[in-house]
Order: sequence, then structure tokens, then C-alpha cells
Amino acid sequence: MNNPLVVGYKGEIGSFILKGLLRVMPKALDIWCIDANETAAEVTERIKKSDVIFLCVPIRDTVDWISEYREVLKDKVIIEQSSLKEGVCNNMGVQQFDVRSMHIMFRPSVTPNLDDRKVGLIEGQFDAQMVSKLADMTQAEVVWYQDDKSHDREKAIQQALTHRTLLVLGEMLSNCNGSTYVSKKVLELRNRILEGDADLYGMIQGNEYLPGELEKLMEGFENFDISKYMAG
Repeated sequence: MNNPLVVGYKGEIGSFILKGLLRVMPKALDIWCIDANETAAEVTERIKKSDVIFLCVPIRDTVDWISEYREVLKDKVIIEQSSLKEGVCNNMGVQQFDVRSMHIMFRPSVTPNLDDRKVGLIEGQFDAQMVSKLADMTQAEVVWYQDDKSHDREKAIQQALTHRTLLVLGEMLSNCNGSTYVSKKVLELRNRILEGDADLYGMIQGNEYLPGELEKLMEGFENFDISKYMAG
């Protein structure tokens, strides 16, 4: 992985990737980084000097960034970091380039336990050497998704549905007197979400597969039978 460029190095994910690169790369001088303060000319210059680009911009800006710098992105490997993949991967402009999908599925600043760190990759996009490098950089376990669609389907449950449930249930629990152990943990998870990036969590709620998963959840509530879950 020669001459990497981190786009958005001041953000949560970008700064985490930059720290990982600084840890595993032989020389810091081989690492380039840019954020919102650089001019278009400065960005273009650093793209030209890079081989692998870690694109850590908000989901809504990912396609636009690739479009803006399309003239200098040929022959570059672009590793995008969006939490939803289909909108990026299915864009005709994006498909002209070597864009690969990576998803750091934890918030680095509040996930110190390495056992809780998972990084999602799309099958067929990364060779063994790059997978090893990414795992080393992030100090995380690599998990695989068949394609962008399967990734987003799972994230509709693991992220969008889970976040919504915790927020609604947490609001109800916050109005209760006292606290059971389980309700305390739910409130802790609710507060973790509330301390995160509101724009990101809002975009995650836009997952196109969420409505279907909500229907399944409501059906599960309506037809709830505790004996189905509690053996004996």
C-alpha cells in the first residue's frame, strides 16, 4: 500500500485510519492527507501523488467528491468508507473507477476493546495482502459481505433498526423511577448514540431496507410468545 491519501483526516474515521497508517507504514512522509481546508488545487496535487485513497467523507458527499476529482482519479484505488453502500456502488460515475468498499463498524473513540472492533469488506475487492494491511491498521476483525446489497440489508437491522429501537425504548425508560440492570444498559447504549454524529445517524435511518425490517419487528411484538425464546 504505497503513498496512501486520507481524505477527511480530521473526522472520526479519517483520523482513525491516519493513526493506523502512521503505525504500520515505514515512513510518515509517504502518507498524504487532506480535509475541508485544502484548496481544489492542493487536493488535486495530493491525489496525483497517491496510489490508494481512503475516502472518509460524509455519505452524501462520497459520489460528489469522486465526480469533482474524476480527471485525476484514473488508476487510483479508492477505498470508500460509507455506512450505506448501494447508493455509492450503483452510481454510474463511481463505477468508472476502482472503488472498493470498507466499513469500520465501530466508533473508534469509544470502542477501546479490540474484541468489539469489526471491519466489513466486500468479497472479491481486496487481495490477501491488502486485507492483512487493513486488519493491521484498524486492529479489527475483518468480516465479509457478498455485495453492497447484502451489506445494506444487514445494516438495516444491525444499525438502523437497532438505533431506532434503542432511542425509542431509551426515551420510555428515562421516564421511569429507578433502574433495573438491563434498562440501565439500554440507556447507556441510547446515550452512546445521542453522543454520536446526528447527520450520520440520520443517513443510516434512510436505509431502504429499514421499512421491511420494521414490519418484521412489529409482527414479532404483536405475536410475541415468551415460550418461543425461553426454553423449559
